[in-house]
Amino acid sequence: MRDQELKVNTSLVFGDWDTETIRLDWDDAPSLDEVKLWSYRATFFFKLEGFIISESSHKNYVVTQKRKVFFRLRKASYHVVFNSPVDWGRNVHVMNWVALESGNENLRRYVRMQCIKETSTVRMSRKGKKPIPKIVFRYGLQDKMIKKYLGNRSFILNFLRKERRR
Repeated sequence: MRDQELKVNTSLVFGDWDTETIRLDWDDAPSLDEVKLWSYRATFFFKLEGFIISESSHKNYVVTQKRKVFFRLRKASYHVVFNSPVDWGRNVHVMNWVALESGNENLRRYVRMQCIKETSTVRMSRKGKKPIPKIVFRYGLQDKMIKKYLGNRSFILNFLRKERRR
């Protein structure tokens, strides 16, 4: 094989998926505080032990009038991963509960897609111009599904670093 065939395709997106880990993808969330609120509510209501939140991307909106900044808005997207292992039925129940109760249409779309794929998925690598998701908040226990998620994340990021050096 030629060297170029061995290089990693930069258009590939690496992620983590399974049916036992509850994951949520909040695209264009109103704020980190709202994501925290719903993550706390789900953790306490469903006894999920803990969660982590990663910022997956952000967009800046600037409104100018006569070359002066009139208004600035920053919208971010977040991934939430919960600690307790659950079966697929419970996973769907929790994802739908948060999506419906929060009223976030982007989260509803994410949950519908997860139900179609029959697995919950979050991105771990770059995607186009979106950066690698960075962990911005942790709460509670991190010893089960979060530990597994962080191990997979570490493996993928180390793999990508090694491939970039080639």
